[in-house]
Amino acid sequence: MNKFVNVTCMLSVLALIAGCASSEKKETNRKIEVEELVFAREPEPIRGKLDVYGSMARGVKYNVDVAAKETSKKLFESKQGMSPQNIIQNMMNVKSARNNPLYDSLRALDYAVFYALVNLSGDRGFIDANVFAKTSQNLALASIKAHKNALFGEKQLKEIKRLMDKEQKKLNDIKAKEERTGRLTEAELSYKKGLEVALLKLKEMYETQALAVAEYAHLIRAEEKDLKLEGRTFYELEDLDKKLTVQMFQRSAFHNRAEFNIAKELARTYRFKEVEYNLLKRYPEVERLNINGYDVEDEVYAENLEKRAYTQALKLVEKTEAYKAAKEADKNSLRVQAFDEMGIAVFTQIEVAYNLVRLSEIDYALISKQVADLKKNVKQREYRRLGYEDALNLLNDKIKLLNLENEQSQILAEKALSLRALYFYAGFSPFTKALLKNSDKDIVIDLRAAFNKDMVEMLAGIPEEEAYEEKISNNWAKKENWLEELMENKPASKTVSSPKNVSVAVDDDIFAPYTNPLYDKKKVMQLGSYVERKNADMEWKMLQELYPEFKQKTPEVIRARVDGQVFYRLVLHSENGGFMAICNKLRADRVQCLLR
Repeated sequence: MNKFVNVTCMLSVLALIAGCASSEKKETNRKIEVEELVFAREPEPIRGKLDVYGSMARGVKYNVDVAAKETSKKLFESKQGMSPQNIIQNMMNVKSARNNPLYDSLRALDYAVFYALVNLSGDRGFIDANVFAKTSQNLALASIKAHKNALFGEKQLKEIKRLMDKEQKKLNDIKAKEERTGRLTEAELSYKKGLEVALLKLKEMYETQALAVAEYAHLIRAEEKDLKLEGRTFYELEDLDKKLTVQMFQRSAFHNRAEFNIAKELARTYRFKEVEYNLLKRYPEVERLNINGYDVEDEVYAENLEKRAYTQALKLVEKTEAYKAAKEADKNSLRVQAFDEMGIAVFTQIEVAYNLVRLSEIDYALISKQVADLKKNVKQREYRRLGYEDALNLLNDKIKLLNLENEQSQILAEKALSLRALYFYAGFSPFTKALLKNSDKDIVIDLRAAFNKDMVEMLAGIPEEEAYEEKISNNWAKKENWLEELMENKPASKTVSSPKNVSVAVDDDIFAPYTNPLYDKKKVMQLGSYVERKNADMEWKMLQELYPEFKQKTPEVIRARVDGQVFYRLVLHSENGGFMAICNKLRADRVQCLLR
């Protein structure tokens, strides 16, 4: 399948760094840059071997200040009237090197969430802190990929050079024979041409790997001659704990991501279930993720997920732009809408990233088998006496093996990268300005502890379920037409007094559980009320996927007219009742349900 192979990660970040580096050579700008690059005045010399933690430390420390400034500039430079597509493309700057729509849609969603974050908050300190954190994370991911590329590149450069020298000697010998005798047989001419083509391929491969090493040295601000790399840890043990489900990462994001802190500025209290339900409710055309319930290689699911991610990116930017352009009287409601959309986008972001981790695992297993089989085949022929044609076939298989090993290394690096990105999406943010002011060695020590301890504790510390306050009264919600009234916004902001004269908000109380046993004898459970019939059908399909209790049930859609408006009610009937438990379960999940 190899959908995830050879994706060039964080090219836009590296482009920013390259631009900054080129300007360093201009003496007239030197003073300004020294003042701005707080953490990168004089990069420390490299001591010993650099592992991936050291690469992250240097990649972030020596680039984050200028990269954060450039990122912030880009986030706020969109002109009024620009389309959401143009805003996203302007921020993304470049596409991935390989055709991978799922990866590209994740990048679009990633930028859209970040764009919304900095434009929906009114707190400049909050914005600056999150631009710094996000830029640090992107640089860390670029450092992971660059380190792995350089680690493999150093090894393969030696193998390619050895093979080139060996085959060049053979080519020189046959050319010498041609000069000496003035002629070659047809087989010898074919062999000579095949050697020349193979050597050109090897030269291109050599240059590609040399470039990978050079890019890595540039990123970490080091001389190539000083590079000594270590890669025994971090990559080989990068397995996703199968106990960590998508919902666990989403729950962690809800509790730890900065995006949800904007709710404090909105004076609103959000619950995890509310964000989760918003996602399911607003995008009913796509099945909810249940990673253990279907094959992640399903092309239909992957295509739908890719389209949903990009649609959400556009919608989020669109809502953010509407908020920015609105009159003051309309800003608050539009800001709430944009924030709700951002919460949905964060959850989908995690869903896509989780799938990319799983896909990289599948790809790595497939290509590892190909490498092992071809390596065995090459070894069996290595020391045989071969004719010209067989010798060329063996050489071409060796080149094919080098390419496969390169792909294998790329997938392993991208597996590590995508998994670390998933942790970042879950709210893990180890980089701070205080940390980066330390020596490289101290930063490495802190990063090791963070990735191996703090991150695990963050995920383990997320509560499995959230407690909901028991509401004082839900009598008003038992009216015949409460769903229709809500849709018409009749009681949307009204408060209702309980017998104890305490006011409670209507839109909170509609999900209060039924407590009187008499409700378990009610014969009708109403699950929703819709202006269009097709929406009732879509709701039922979604409810069946979410709640196994509905798998064997047959609903009825009843047409009703309320105050001149036609509604379609989705209901279940039972002569014996017994709906109270499932109805309370739905209400706990903030799903509409009425017993009557």
